[in-house]
Amino acid sequence: MLHRKIIAAVLLTISLGACTSTYLQQSYTDPIAYNLTQPQLQQAIMEAGISRGWIMTPVNPGEINAELNIRAHKVITLVKYDATSFSINYVDSVNMNAKNGKIHRQYANWINNLRQDIKVKMNLVSYQNATK
Repeated sequence: MLHRKIIAAVLLTISLGACTSTYLQQSYTDPIAYNLTQPQLQQAIMEAGISRGWIMTPVNPGEINAELNIRAHKVITLVKYDATSFSINYVDSVNMNAKNGKIHRQYANWINNLRQDIKVKMNLVSYQNATK
C-alpha cells in the first residue's frame, strides 16, 4: 500500500512539473554588433524566424510580426529592430497559460532559440558582406 502511495506521489509531482509556468518577460532586447543595412537586418530576422517555423510578417520599417504555432499553442510577438539593437516583444498567446505575469515555461525556450538564430543570421550576413 505504501509503495502505491509513493508511486502516486511521484507521478503527481512529475505531471505538475510538466505544467509549470515561468515569469513572463515582456521584452527581450539584444545589441546588434554588426554594421548592417535595414534590408539586411530584416532579411536576417525573417530567415531566422522562418527557419524555426515562425510566420514572419513585416508590418512597418523596423517591425516584424512573428507568430509561432506548435500543436495547440500559439505565441504572437513583435520584433523591433534598428541599427543598434533588436527586441522581441510579447503581444499575445493562446493555450500558454499566460496570466498574473506568468506563462508556459516553453515560451522562454522558443524566444531564446529565435534570439540566438537571429544573432547567427546577422553574423552570417555580416561575414558575407565582408568577403565580397
